[in-house]
Amino acid sequence: MIARAMPNAGFPFANGVKTVSNCSLRLSGEAWPFAQEHSAEIDAHWQAATKANPAYFNGIVHLIDSVRFVDGVLHATLTRTEFKSYLYWRMLGFPEAGVLDGFGSALIRSSDGEYLLGQQMPGNVNYGFACLPSGFIDERDVLPDGTIDITRSIEREIAEEMGDVAKLVQREDGFIVTRSDTQMSFAVRFSAPVPTVELVRLVEEHNATCDDPELQTIIPVANHDDIERLNMLPSTRATMEALFAAR
Repeated sequence: MIARAMPNAGFPFANGVKTVSNCSLRLSGEAWPFAQEHSAEIDAHWQAATKANPAYFNGIVHLIDSVRFVDGVLHATLTRTEFKSYLYWRMLGFPEAGVLDGFGSALIRSSDGEYLLGQQMPGNVNYGFACLPSGFIDERDVLPDGTIDITRSIEREIAEEMGDVAKLVQREDGFIVTRSDTQMSFAVRFSAPVPTVELVRLVEEHNATCDDPELQTIIPVANHDDIERLNMLPSTRATMEALFAAR
């Protein structure tokens, strides 16, 4: 099997940021040809990767294998694959492989108007980047009928990364979808009724009591100047630049 190429003309196929009313995600039931075609290389790379980082776990992740935008709704199907296959694809620089790296992201705004980015702990795949709270779409996000609950995924990531912040934030309507080359972020806005300093305190409290904290640092940002010199994932930068430009 040969991996089919994703189209590359117009949203959501070309790079861009768009506000949509809803995201409808479900399993495609299709295998990922890239993982099948490169199984030997994937296994060899995984052996080396886990020696360098024993914290890696080969769980199931989901990648987008089709996407379309109709009447304000982003529709996508996702294929199941192993983390080791994703990691090999990432190591190669995300070459065309018939999929997109899709994930949910949380845009958390404090009562004093700052958004919270985080820098992950060493050992995480996004270590060194300023990111929105986010994570892989995994088996816990898949409902019995094959539908994927992306909001559940995002809310779980807030709880895992930021502890009791998850109990304070209130979800706002809609999604901000960002396409950045082979990445697609499904971002949800959340508002917090407390200032940034209190949110940071809650994250620090979570880190002090958590066996395996995920965030090393919280980075509050309020405008374009705050992100200009940050080392950010391209999708995070595109989302934040669009958000600040719309003000």
